[in-house]
Amino acid sequence: MRKSYTKTQPVAKPEPTELRLVIEEVCRTKISELMQAMLEAEVDEALERVRYERRSETERKKAAYRDGHDRARIASSRGPIDFRRPRVRGTSFSSTLLPKHKRRLRDVDASLTELWLDGLATRDFEGTLRAFLGADAPLSAATISRVNKQLSGEFDAWKTRCLDDLDLIFTWADGVYLGVGPDDERRVFLAVMGGDRAGQKHLIALQEAMSESAGAWEELFADLKARGLRAPQLIVGDGAEGMWSAVTKAWPGAAQQRCWIHKIRNVEEKVPKEHQPAVRAALSEAMHAETAPLARTKIEKLAKSYERRYPKAAACIRADSERLLAYYRFPSATWIHLRTTNVIESIFAPIRHRTDAMKRLRTAEFASAVTYALIQKLSKTWRRLHGYRDLIDLPKALAK
Repeated sequence: MRKSYTKTQPVAKPEPTELRLVIEEVCRTKISELMQAMLEAEVDEALERVRYERRSETERKKAAYRDGHDRARIASSRGPIDFRRPRVRGTSFSSTLLPKHKRRLRDVDASLTELWLDGLATRDFEGTLRAFLGADAPLSAATISRVNKQLSGEFDAWKTRCLDDLDLIFTWADGVYLGVGPDDERRVFLAVMGGDRAGQKHLIALQEAMSESAGAWEELFADLKARGLRAPQLIVGDGAEGMWSAVTKAWPGAAQQRCWIHKIRNVEEKVPKEHQPAVRAALSEAMHAETAPLARTKIEKLAKSYERRYPKAAACIRADSERLLAYYRFPSATWIHLRTTNVIESIFAPIRHRTDAMKRLRTAEFASAVTYALIQKLSKTWRRLHGYRDLIDLPKALAK
């Protein structure tokens, strides 16, 4: 007897785009159902009874009760999610899961801030994201501005955090001008970066000030010490005497390294323009000398060559020469980071482009919060310090 087999009907495979839309719709539906169940559970807990549970007449007169639902919609990163918000009478009830005026999930707020930091203007959110977040999603310029105000709260929490868990080997300090604040008060941002024994870079401090005075730096370093920051082994900075005075007062045992780039600029200002390339080349050669004695010899040779014609330039070359050579005490693989304050300058170069475009950064407080957020965003791509493996035995090397 011949066997017969039932024929299966062929099922058409959906297109990849159509399948993705179906999956997203299923996900939104399930999220909506889960949110609805959690909201109902909150009401059950607030009323101390589940839905349709009967009570005595006396208890019904005193107790609060459910009063239907309000239709609501909330914006998520995967599109709008519809649900019914329970109403309660007889008692004050506010959902901790979804407060009354909550219209966006937290990931949407984070994405909006991220796009704004990347350069999307507040007026462009409406046209750019309306198709993704739905017709009811709040995307006005005023909404984006309110969302971005949370940056100030994050910055306030960051600048008061405890620092006793950091084991910094190197610290870079510099004053950075971003051109923000009132037109008559172009303030400076005092920035401090740190490098730990694992070669990781950390933003330690960012504080706006009226100037790079000794008092401003002393206040900053005193705050860092009060929050538990231990003294680094080397501090790199520019030639500002106010900063070095504050460093000596805060951490007298730390080695001090002056930035060579700032030094070269100072010397170039004291010679004619036609001599500047030669001065730059000679100082660069001294900066890259293999040993500290050889660097001293090259510095003195250059100073003598200009002593007769340009005595101010010669004096500037000799001034603070020992502070230029502190990096020789550390492993040679790390010298590329220790000769200059480029660790800070390289971070603020792209930030200047963004803050220049932010025409409404009229207050230094909000500018500080935005600058901090931009640095935190950039920190995800920071590389480790060169030669960080040599830092493991650094105390033994210094003892020799």
